Amino acid sequence: MKYILPMAVILLSGCSLFQRQPENTGQEQAQERAQLVNAEKALAAGSFDQSVILFKEFQGLHPQSQYLQASRLGEAQSFAGQGKWQEALDLYRDISVKTRVYQPEIAALALYRMSFAYEALGDDLKTVASLLDAKTLGQYLPLETALAEIPARLAIVYGRQDREREAIAYLNEAERGIEKVQAEKGTELPQDWLVKTYVQMGGVSTNQLSAGSFAAFVRGQKLVQVYLLRALRLGDGVWSKRALTTLLETYRDLYTQVEAQREARHLQSSFGAELLGLIERAELYKPLSGQNMNSYETEFFAYLLEVRKKTELLIYNAGETMGLTEESQRLHSLKRAGRVKEITIPLPPKVVPSEDPNL
Repeated sequence: MKYILPMAVILLSGCSLFQRQPENTGQEQAQERAQLVNAEKALAAGSFDQSVILFKEFQGLHPQSQYLQASRLGEAQSFAGQGKWQEALDLYRDISVKTRVYQPEIAALALYRMSFAYEALGDDLKTVASLLDAKTLGQYLPLETALAEIPARLAIVYGRQDREREAIAYLNEAERGIEKVQAEKGTELPQDWLVKTYVQMGGVSTNQLSAGSFAAFVRGQKLVQVYLLRALRLGDGVWSKRALTTLLETYRDLYTQVEAQREARHLQSSFGAELLGLIERAELYKPLSGQNMNSYETEFFAYLLEVRKKTELLIYNAGETMGLTEESQRLHSLKRAGRVKEITIPLPPKVVPSEDPNL
């Protein structure tokens, strides 16, 4: 998954050092902003090779700029978009240290983005640590990031660790966060705000997906794929498309893992059952018969049906008795429950710990 930092945030973050940098003329500032906007446009378009060049070019031309660290943050995101997670992580870490005092807006964003790099590198402990560090700087983050995105991403990690109570608590915190942002910003919210937030909340990297992490990954995905499905429903030309891409890549990678276990039939059956359970969870959110689906939903649910059929062929053709998960047994039963539009999340514990050293 690629996550793009809004240009307005970068520019506002850079302004916090305005009085600490050499005085620039209005024309010079305008030129710098224009160059940074061009780099950001390349980043937003997914042209990561080009955006790296543009951000580095900016740094070479303006080494004393008030926007220097903002440009480095864009460079780190470009590395992440290229899949160069270690390079991105090293840069995020350096940025967070250098900006913590005088540019806390950038430090907070660097810590938040750092969590995606740790996740892609398979380090859940440091993913949680960076998210909690970013949470402590929540007053410097966009409201939706502090109140909704960070709790949702914490839920993903706790879900992978099979810590359901903490995961559900953070999911509920994320839901309350969305409601609070909507209430506070009201009509000031841009049209694409909600769908973009859903994509940030639900995007999970498959970079470290393997046979050893398959079941844990599916547990985390069951908790948050609903956000990507909500993003599909909103039909945004940019962010719904990104949600679709993420969902297609996730199910493709999961099926690939199931298919790869040809020499371990019992493992293939187990993985297949897990994948079918995830598919069935997603199908609960398919628009009911008679309701129109937009193009993103149509493409996703058509692909999901294809993955379901291929998975069933793999695990049933062997003539073995499959050990279905409890959820799969219930959903395959002749007396299964009816479809629902949303899954109700239980109420959270009264207190969600801000730190969890025992993860």
